[in-house]
Amino acid sequence: MRRFFTRFAGAALLCGLATPGGAADFYQGKTLNFVINFSAGGPTDVEGRLAAKYLQRHIPGAPAVIVRNMAGAGGAIGVNWLGEIAAPDGQTLGFFTSLATYSAISAPSIRVDAAKFGFVAGDPGVSVAYARTDIAPGLKVPVDIMKASNFWIGGLAPDSDKDLRLRLQFDMLGLKYRYVSNYPGSNEARLAIEQKEIEVFPESMPTYRTSIEPLVAAGRVIPLWHDALPDGDGFARSPDAEGIPALTYTDFLLQQKGAFPKGPMWEAYKLINTVGTTFLRSIVTPPGTPKEAVTALRAAFDAVTKDAEFREESLRVLKFSPRYLVDDATEKLYRDKLTRDPVVSAFMQDYIEKGRQSLGK
Repeated sequence: MRRFFTRFAGAALLCGLATPGGAADFYQGKTLNFVINFSAGGPTDVEGRLAAKYLQRHIPGAPAVIVRNMAGAGGAIGVNWLGEIAAPDGQTLGFFTSLATYSAISAPSIRVDAAKFGFVAGDPGVSVAYARTDIAPGLKVPVDIMKASNFWIGGLAPDSDKDLRLRLQFDMLGLKYRYVSNYPGSNEARLAIEQKEIEVFPESMPTYRTSIEPLVAAGRVIPLWHDALPDGDGFARSPDAEGIPALTYTDFLLQQKGAFPKGPMWEAYKLINTVGTTFLRSIVTPPGTPKEAVTALRAAFDAVTKDAEFREESLRVLKFSPRYLVDDATEKLYRDKLTRDPVVSAFMQDYIEKGRQSLGK
């Protein structure tokens, strides 16, 4: 199961990461603005702030690291700001969720070409879809969701990674649901779950472990499934999902339908699942950022991954330890997946628009 996380590294993992002479002094006396594209307290923010805490010690010159939240539009506001406004001086870094998905599907809320960003690292991970147990006729085990209908699912924006994956998952199962979106972040969506404004929502692993598992233990919610990792032509269970009493979505789908579907919806789901898990977080810099800055930041994130104190605190706070993939093969995969398939793009544009039209109905 763990081979996914080393698939792209191989012997080249550290190739090009040694900080050249010009990069050694690049950050001396400077400030690094660490921009997170979701609100404070959400899963992206929790992980991002933890990474930022350890990043400074591994950047030559030890710049001050200032975290800034730039939330809104399902993460699109921060992405557009980095691409349109942020100076390409090496002093701004984006720690983004949904960036790769937005770009792969030509999401209309993204005005910038993410392929032009300086690539620092990919941060793989999976999300868990969970539901209130009082959805009629009552959920005791995940498969009980197949008996339900007209329940409310929630999201952040009709073209966001969370919304699209959740809608596609339910649509491929053939379930009837109602949809509401545009919550500013996961914190607000979790409050909506508590208040029964919505009944199903997906959480990435940091927040699921810390905020949702206590609700599971109390019998108020139940995990339905979690994302599968792409594994060549198939799918694998993430080691981060250890102990979660639910199947991967692809195994759940096979269990219910007997075979995977065919057609543009399935192809769109596979694309979104690949970019959404491999690049759950994308760590990037503005277009035109000096190479020495990107090189120094890559080396720093590689060092953070290996930092024993970071791993220890991550396990305590997040319940798992992030792995920042900085090798050239991961960058190539990132850029390759931003090359848009016109058939999938057309399907997704129509699917996003249908989602907008169905909001609140």
